[in-house]
Amino acid sequence: MKPKASPAGATTPQPQGIDPRAGDIIEHIVLAVSEGDDARIRTLLADLAAVADTAALLHLRERLYAPR
Repeated sequence: MKPKASPAGATTPQPQGIDPRAGDIIEHIVLAVSEGDDARIRTLLADLAAVADTAALLHLRERLYAPR
């Protein structure tokens, strides 16, 4: 499933070494969490599992804990 487009200006710079696909999915996960969209979160996590490495998972954790 392709992630929905992010709202304008909602992107965050990705750390070097993170697969751009994983970075995009991470941003969509952060958005889905803020919207409380559980079904979308499950789908995006499955998508992330296909492309993520340890660095991407740590970046996801960082993004989820970052103040909004």
